[in-house]
Amino acid sequence: MYVDKVYVKSAHLPSVYEMGMHVFRDKVLLAANGRLNTGVKQAILRQIDYERRGNEVNRSTLRSIADMFIELMDATRLRPLYETVLEPQIISESIAFYRGVASRRISEQGAPEYTRAAQSDIDAEMDRVDAYLAAQTSKPLRDVLLHELITTHDAEILAVPNNGIVSMFEQHDVSGLAVLYRLYCSLPSSFKVLQGMTRSHIASIGKKLSESFVVQSESEPRSQGNHGSAAQTVAAAAAARTAMALRWIQELISTYGVYDDFTVKAFAGSKDMRNTINAAFIDIVNANDRAPELLSLYIDDVMKSGLKGKSDQEIEHIFERCILLLRFLKDKDAFEHYYKVHLARRLLLVRSLSEDAEQTLISKLKIECGSQFTIKLEGMFKDIQTSADMEPLFNSSPAGAGLGLDMHVSVLTPTFWPAMASSASDSSTQESHLQPCQTANNALIDNATSRFADFYTNHRSGRTLTWQFNMGNADLKVHFGTRTHELNVTTYQMFILLLFAENDGAVELSSKEIQAKTGIPTPLLSRLLQSLACAKYKVLTKTPMSRNIGPEDRFRLNMGFRSPQYRIRIPMISAKNTVETDKEKAATMATISQERQYVIEAVVVRIMKTRKQMAHDQLVNETITQLSSRFMPTSKTIKVSIERLIDREYIMRCPNNPRLYSYLA
Repeated sequence: MYVDKVYVKSAHLPSVYEMGMHVFRDKVLLAANGRLNTGVKQAILRQIDYERRGNEVNRSTLRSIADMFIELMDATRLRPLYETVLEPQIISESIAFYRGVASRRISEQGAPEYTRAAQSDIDAEMDRVDAYLAAQTSKPLRDVLLHELITTHDAEILAVPNNGIVSMFEQHDVSGLAVLYRLYCSLPSSFKVLQGMTRSHIASIGKKLSESFVVQSESEPRSQGNHGSAAQTVAAAAAARTAMALRWIQELISTYGVYDDFTVKAFAGSKDMRNTINAAFIDIVNANDRAPELLSLYIDDVMKSGLKGKSDQEIEHIFERCILLLRFLKDKDAFEHYYKVHLARRLLLVRSLSEDAEQTLISKLKIECGSQFTIKLEGMFKDIQTSADMEPLFNSSPAGAGLGLDMHVSVLTPTFWPAMASSASDSSTQESHLQPCQTANNALIDNATSRFADFYTNHRSGRTLTWQFNMGNADLKVHFGTRTHELNVTTYQMFILLLFAENDGAVELSSKEIQAKTGIPTPLLSRLLQSLACAKYKVLTKTPMSRNIGPEDRFRLNMGFRSPQYRIRIPMISAKNTVETDKEKAATMATISQERQYVIEAVVVRIMKTRKQMAHDQLVNETITQLSSRFMPTSKTIKVSIERLIDREYIMRCPNNPRLYSYLA
């Protein structure tokens, strides 16, 4: 004890224990050309192999031997013999063993079984390290197993026919996917393979969804005397297309929900996997050039009927998914265009189930896309509220007294509301070239509108009212002989029915005469008459009895009309918002393209006003950057806008460098 504690330290000599370890190493373990050392190593390796094959070994003995190698230092390398002699052999043997295991399993097992077995092997090896090997062996041994079992066969594992990652997704094997993800996420190259195959799989699902939604072109009916039949055919086709469109969005939302669930439960909320899944859905959404319209139609359907029986949490979830799809859209301005049209119809025809829900969604749109995106939408709600506030003022004024009817007028600011010249109830035709009639040709209605116009101009000087009868609706009490019913109709349908109010309903008029008296465009009139005389509620009789509407067909009030309901809503043919035909879509895209031209010019001017001088390429890149959140303009489009601004003297080319622009104050 004295030697170790006093003498050895002062003389700077090895301790007795260290000398003993050196003697044991040199005279016992490494003597005779290391014969004992080789035998001990081989014995340990055989025991490890024996245990890997499912047999039991004496772990305490192996622990003691491993500790011996850890304590003994390599005289030349000055590191433990465990690191220089034993560990390399363990790693080498492990490579050979698991290389064979992987080759055998890959031909026999599918991805779920293979990855679970691989994880079991890794767990067993880590347990072995804890039991009788040095802790430092854990990382290199784990790396070896991951390389031999996963990296070498990463794509092959995932692509096993009928039992790869696609089957795991289809069978919702969350636990199997979780095991697979844990193995792949620590291997950068293999993780990219996992991301790639996940994205490809989702892309294939998107392709199938898109194939289920095929919009077929429709030819316009040519016969002027066959509007009713043509309208019925077009309406049926439009309804079918719209149903497919709504299913496409619903399936897209449901599918995203499934893979979002995988992200949380199987992929541990991985941001990289979420980005991969989002990227796949972005491709799906933007591969469909009708996606902005379809998303708006889906929201329109939700607002009109899809919120019934839903809790606040369910409504919030629906809105979140809609906002998510909007986030995926590249052409957000196209969605804005369609959303304004659909929202306008809901507000004017009072079709929305909940104004609070409408306001909530607009708030979410504002957060997602900015205040500029929703300024017109908010203006539309403000107009509706202002009109509601104005109604009691009009009713209590001399102008509103003795009208003979109850009238509610919505006064709309033209810059907020989309131009909809066709009937709001007739979204399938979108006949923007038809101008709505400006008079009802009925003394009662014309008197009421005239008195309101006078009242409004007295309160809002300098403003002019333009009546849009095509956007209204009315409630009429109609006496059918001894029976009385309250009919909810569009304003145009009301104009037609009022023509039959004289002589106790004994009036008979032709289609041509009705058109002359009301001024309603002929194609629209045909659908109106069909809804009144040929649909479910036949409040008019038609001669001859057919669904076709001709100019000489005659109509009269159906005095024998009966219904068990007192209040009846008579819808227009194609009363719902529907998917546009190819012709309508082309017209809409032309409008959107024109709007984009104005936006691009405004952005270019704003940039140049700030920078004063800028090179062409820089200006184009900056314009794309600022507009990419709404739509992706092309360099050619931006160049055209720049040329237009030069012609109008907002900017100019520098004389010495034509690719350098200067702002003209």
